[in-house]
Amino acid sequence: MVYKPSGGGPRCGCTNIRYNNYSGGLIMALSNNERSPHLLNTINDAIKSALAVLWTNLPCIVEEYDPDKQTVSVISAIKIPVMLEDGSMKHEEITKIPDVPVCWPKAGGFALTFPINRGDECLVHFSSRCIDLWWQSGGIQPPFENRKHDLSDGFASFAPQSQPKRLKNVATDAVEIRNDAGNAKIRINDAGELEFLGTKATFNCPVEMKDGLGVIGALKNNDVDVGSSHGHTKVQPGIGESGPPKP
Repeated sequence: MVYKPSGGGPRCGCTNIRYNNYSGGLIMALSNNERSPHLLNTINDAIKSALAVLWTNLPCIVEEYDPDKQTVSVISAIKIPVMLEDGSMKHEEITKIPDVPVCWPKAGGFALTFPINRGDECLVHFSSRCIDLWWQSGGIQPPFENRKHDLSDGFASFAPQSQPKRLKNVATDAVEIRNDAGNAKIRINDAGELEFLGTKATFNCPVEMKDGLGVIGALKNNDVDVGSSHGHTKVQPGIGESGPPKP
């Protein structure tokens, strides 16, 4: 048995397949409580059965990323336990969940984006109502279907990591924008100090320094050294002017 999204709306490619249907010959075996006439036990079993198909959050792994639609197709990192007819348990994978919108940090006309690769871990949150028409058109929309907490209505946040993929050497005294390896970063600490670490910084705009500029290492203009160790051509004694810096 495989759990699949319902996806009858304009967002998902699947149609008329619901996650909360059991198929493939697997059924839930009756528990002792289900056989009991005790009303409370019957109610508890009904609640547990309903909660089994109420989706809230799942750690997932990216299978595909569509940078144009800004959606990911993911697989659940957690298998679902299913009781077989003979009373034994089997762990089933949830099928790939398609077209999950990516949650960028975004507001006020600005956004923070980052590359998404196959194998990246993420947390998928499931909406309490169908998101298809809102996702397609924005604004305030009616639900396309009456589904609730369905695996078709997820949002992907790239927040959690499993222990094997956790970041190393995380700063405890500063904010950092960094790569996983930690060899490229922008660091801002509480003292107001900014530190850039990387192999090269390129500015495609004018740069203005209002409180001085200190340089440790080479200082070049048009690929000519104009730092403390540079020399000049056509040097003359007295009031004569030297030539430009030596290339």
